[in-house]
Amino acid sequence: MTISPLDWNAPDTWLLALLLLALLVMPFWLISRKAGVSTGRKTVRLVLHSLLWLSVVGLWLQPRWLQTLPSGKLLLAADNVPADYVRSTAASLGIETVLTASAFRAMKTTPPVDHVWLLGQDFSGTELARLSRQVINWSPYNVPGQLQQLRWKGFVGQGEQQTVTGKINTPEGGMLRLRFGQKTVDSTQLTADSQSFNLSYFAFAQGRTQLTLWLDKTVLDTIRFVARPASKLRVRFVLDAPDFETRALADWLGQQRNTVELTNRLSTGIGSELTINKPTSGALPDLIVTDPANVGNALVNKALLSGKSVLVLNLSRPDVEVPAINRALRTSFQVRRIPGKDTIRLSSDLTALPFRFQPLSGTVPVAGYPVLVQPVNGRVAVSLLAETFPMRLSGDTTAYARLWLSVLAPLRLVAQNNVQVDAPVLVNQPAHFTINNPTATPTRLRVGSDTLMVQPAPVNTRSYNALGRFATSGWLPVQDTLAVYAYGNPAEAWRAVPADSPNSAGIAAVMQREELARWVRAHRRFDSVPNQTVAATARTIEKAIPGWGWLIIVALLLTAVWVEPKLG
Repeated sequence: MTISPLDWNAPDTWLLALLLLALLVMPFWLISRKAGVSTGRKTVRLVLHSLLWLSVVGLWLQPRWLQTLPSGKLLLAADNVPADYVRSTAASLGIETVLTASAFRAMKTTPPVDHVWLLGQDFSGTELARLSRQVINWSPYNVPGQLQQLRWKGFVGQGEQQTVTGKINTPEGGMLRLRFGQKTVDSTQLTADSQSFNLSYFAFAQGRTQLTLWLDKTVLDTIRFVARPASKLRVRFVLDAPDFETRALADWLGQQRNTVELTNRLSTGIGSELTINKPTSGALPDLIVTDPANVGNALVNKALLSGKSVLVLNLSRPDVEVPAINRALRTSFQVRRIPGKDTIRLSSDLTALPFRFQPLSGTVPVAGYPVLVQPVNGRVAVSLLAETFPMRLSGDTTAYARLWLSVLAPLRLVAQNNVQVDAPVLVNQPAHFTINNPTATPTRLRVGSDTLMVQPAPVNTRSYNALGRFATSGWLPVQDTLAVYAYGNPAEAWRAVPADSPNSAGIAAVMQREELARWVRAHRRFDSVPNQTVAATARTIEKAIPGWGWLIIVALLLTAVWVEPKLG
């Protein structure tokens, strides 16, 4: 048995203790000196005063005792789990006692069992708090058409690939689409049952970006992230005679505010030079664009040895030219001809040579295009694309920009002060930020109205970590140029979302599942024995007489003490 702790440094505690001592001694002294009262009546009065004194002490000290829970199991099912599924689960687990979450909420006391099996994930924090002494096991319920997992990057560079991954339950299958506005940027056909998915999108637009995730004709949720502006490049074209393709590319690069140097050698000792956006004198270019005839150029090799990037385009016979590229640049690209094809049509205005790259360890393909990148000191990219300028001539400048932003993204130098965060970021839940390749040692990261402390990463000396929790939802500025979107906490608003609302199948459902999983893991850490044997260990709960109970006992005993003398 335990009692409420007493603070003997407080004067009130000593005063109450002295009053209780007086309440014990004085009645006994007065009753024993009372004349004309029989010994039996004195005994009755002493017993009543003793019980009254004990009840007052109990009201003050609030004693508690431990009671062992009877061995037993309870299946507690969320309200959105079908009754047939609940019955089959209970039968498979051998559990006889079954309660729904709504029935459990209506009960004033928790059923006295030592083991509770949660089925589903729609439970509030109040309900879970009532299960603090029980052994907990959890089985998620995959609601049809509802997301189970969802992840993407909170920040991507312009031209980089944004990847949305997750898992969803689709009993009848369906088409999962990722849309930018009204345009579908990627899709996948789902089959029946739960399955993982992977959708991608090239972030060709800058700033705050929104994608919508659709299952057939239903919007599951909105994917929000920020596309950082692409770093500016110094590009040098090393060619014998620039053609319309390379001139169109040079012009587009200049419009993107990159520095471009293009030399046209007409004959020995005679040529012309075009410069767009004046470069810094003496600096090596960040990117060299060349063709198979010039891969042996001294400037190409010098730049590659210095860690710069090289793009080889305008191939005509890849089976002959690729081995020559490998010898000159110390790469290991391999191509194979596609039989029966003269060209490969990628879109109405874009074609490629009838070859494909062989997959090799360490190489990075540019998704959606026949371009392969291999790190060799710097980075070398080889393109099997035919002419791309018809896309610009036809007016499809967006597709042209998307193509070259995608090709250039893996060839850019590592960005400085690169902030990363895994999305979705949820209100009142931890968000992990990473700062890579900083120009100066960071100590703080400003997110919204909060300032996060930055700590060095334990492994990477050029990486720093910060942890934040945010109280408000919506777009939160990060430093001066970025922003992160914080989604509202579904634990607080879950039941305010109608069951047939699209949002009930989106990020709120994912977070509800993850919050319950986090609570179950935390709950198990407090078990005193390994989880494999915890079910066999006796579990106890703390019992106590409530304060109003002690008051009733005191009132009854005071009445008895007052009535007893009048009975004689």
